[in-house]
Amino acid sequence: MKTQPLIRIVYASRATPECMANLSENIEQILASAIGNNRPKGITGLLIAHRGWFLQALEGPTDEVHQLFKHICADRRHRDATVLGECAIQIREFGLWSMCARQLSPTDALILGELDRRPTFEPANFPERAVMRLLRTVAGVHKLSLTQQQGLASA
Repeated sequence: MKTQPLIRIVYASRATPECMANLSENIEQILASAIGNNRPKGITGLLIAHRGWFLQALEGPTDEVHQLFKHICADRRHRDATVLGECAIQIREFGLWSMCARQLSPTDALILGELDRRPTFEPANFPERAVMRLLRTVAGVHKLSLTQQQGLASA
């Protein structure tokens, strides 16, 4: 059986006001659904929410990622999905997670300030490399946090 090549799609979308009214619960629902659905399809990724925007990277087999992205675009929790980049990949950047989601905190906002010093946060206008740098940084912070939690749990 031939395996499909891997791709990564990076996109930005605007959260709807209804989604923003209960963002934490919506992120939990997205995570619960994504983890169960993505793992058997070989899809991994990272989703962040900040200032009314979602930024996400999806990685996996080409057909599966395209199907998932089509499904995501129909989700009523967001609108105006804009693909910032799509490329073939050899190595996954976010392979640790079927899906990892994080609402950025004030501490994380310092990361954003380094990426974009403009007064507004308009990630649909960001170059893909800036969004990937942000996603990698958030993934690193998340990985460090999990490592520290596991260390405390085993102590």
